[in-house]
Amino acid sequence: MTGILDTAVSGLLTAQQQLATTGHNIANASTPGYSRQRVETVAQRPDNLSGIGIGNGVLVSSIERYHDQFITSELRHVQSEQSRLDTLHTLAALVDDVLADPEGGITPALQDFFSAVQDIADAPASTDARIALIYQADALSQRFQYFDRRFADQDQQVSERTREIVNDINGFVRSIDHVNKEIVAARANGLETTPPDLLDHRDQLLADMSALIDIDVIENANNTVDIFAPQGQNLLSQHTVSQLRTVRDPANPTRERIVYDGIPSNIDITDTLSGGELGGLLDFRREMLDGVRNQLGLVAIGIAESFNEQHHQGMTLEGQLGTDFFQIGQPNTMPHSSNTGSATVAAAITDVSSLTTQNYQATFDGTNWTVSSLDQSSAVTGAGPNLTIDGLTIQTSGAASAGDSFLIQPTLEASQTFTSVISRTEDIAAASPIRTAVHPNNQGNAVVDTGAVIDVNHPDLLHSVQVQFNDPATHFDLVDPSTGAVLLANQAYTSNSPIDFNGWRIEISGTPQVGDRFTVEANVNGSSDNRNMLALAELQGRDTLLSGTANFQEVYSAMVADVGSQTRYAEINKEAQTSLYTTLEARRENFAGVNLDEEAADLLRFQQAYEASARVIQTANTIFQTLLNAF
Repeated sequence: MTGILDTAVSGLLTAQQQLATTGHNIANASTPGYSRQRVETVAQRPDNLSGIGIGNGVLVSSIERYHDQFITSELRHVQSEQSRLDTLHTLAALVDDVLADPEGGITPALQDFFSAVQDIADAPASTDARIALIYQADALSQRFQYFDRRFADQDQQVSERTREIVNDINGFVRSIDHVNKEIVAARANGLETTPPDLLDHRDQLLADMSALIDIDVIENANNTVDIFAPQGQNLLSQHTVSQLRTVRDPANPTRERIVYDGIPSNIDITDTLSGGELGGLLDFRREMLDGVRNQLGLVAIGIAESFNEQHHQGMTLEGQLGTDFFQIGQPNTMPHSSNTGSATVAAAITDVSSLTTQNYQATFDGTNWTVSSLDQSSAVTGAGPNLTIDGLTIQTSGAASAGDSFLIQPTLEASQTFTSVISRTEDIAAASPIRTAVHPNNQGNAVVDTGAVIDVNHPDLLHSVQVQFNDPATHFDLVDPSTGAVLLANQAYTSNSPIDFNGWRIEISGTPQVGDRFTVEANVNGSSDNRNMLALAELQGRDTLLSGTANFQEVYSAMVADVGSQTRYAEINKEAQTSLYTTLEARRENFAGVNLDEEAADLLRFQQAYEASARVIQTANTIFQTLLNAF
């Protein structure tokens, strides 16, 4: 009787465990990362009765979970890349929206500004046109400053989010280490298998962590896991928990670096990190944000420098030479925090057409300075104090120590400092500083052009000079009309050949006669003169940037197109990666997810097994009572 009862009880208890596990599956059907569980059973060892094996019922051997390690590992890596691309696309789309705005972008502001320039060229004496130009110049500078503030804010948000993610990664490492210890403790307390719920919890933590950074996971024999960063740094092992932290960039105090606090020493791993939201943030900054700010700064510098240079060659309504129309800051230079010398480095833009969008590093080796672009596309070496590279003059001073270095950012923050400085209509230099005149008594048919300024800084630019043709009229003298003094004697005349003097250039064409005279003088009261304003208007289409291959609009348009292409490329890749992730997740769900229909069927099956075992117990009890009654 004992054998029948024990067998029935084992079946009852097993069915009870199967019902409990099925109920557990149903309760967690919507739990993220949950893997359905099953009760594994084995037949108990039979009793030997007269050489015959009599069964002793059933025994629960373990609670197993449906789990495919390969799919889980693939899901982590795919999720990491999907998260990276999603972050990159989201941030890139924000930049694209700002730059491509048809109403609030740089393009309409630039067009409105040069339209105002052309309006003064059409009516140089118009006060309304001059007021409009001052207004449009302010609007243009404010647009550049607004864009830079937006991008600088994004840069700050990237830094803040980076710090948050590093802290979150450290939190996940600690949590996973805690689960590892729970698994070890569970086995130490006599459990022959690891509780499936602990393994699910750990896998979910690993999945959440992989959304922040790409990781490699190795499972140990005791079911604990080791975690490694992309380049092999051990974040978690059976004996060690290592952390990441952010530190101020020694080369650029406005930025931070990510450091691995491990054995044997701390390692800067910023440039090796990949995948996850953290990888997307770093890629966005490296591949787009810095480039956009540098290109926008290049356009601002190009407008300011070229417009100022031409404006200097004009004359105001008050008879003064033109001054700066725009103001823009000098390139940033930052010493490395480990410098031990007393040297300083300054940079100045000397050739806008040769300027690039690169940042540079100046390093002293104990004898010479080397200035190289960060992408290593150009470099120059010399003892100093002045070195020239890509339109920049690098000026060194003081005593440097070997190994000292400086970061140079020529264009990164140029948009922030781009400002219009003309506030009075009288200060707009629309006229040319000089004008020419033909003497009314000339006998020949020679004519003179309006003249051009070739050196606005010449001290005698505005002094009157007269061209007097000698006998024969194949030669001429340059004479001071106020004193009659000959300034340059007996110069050979060739029609249409330039005559350069006192910082100006004129051309006389035709056939002069002896005694013919032409005058070059200051353009006093030239309120109707638009020659310099025409030259300023021509700057809109002149190739003044990138070694004379592009104008302002082309550089800006190329930047907008490049950002649009990168954004679209990131979107396409994100969609492809999302599709791959969805496929893998579906495979995992098909294998390990809870199917409520199947669980309902199992529930009925185990319930029937429970009831059947109960019937066997009831039968055993009846037999026992019958035997008692018989005696």
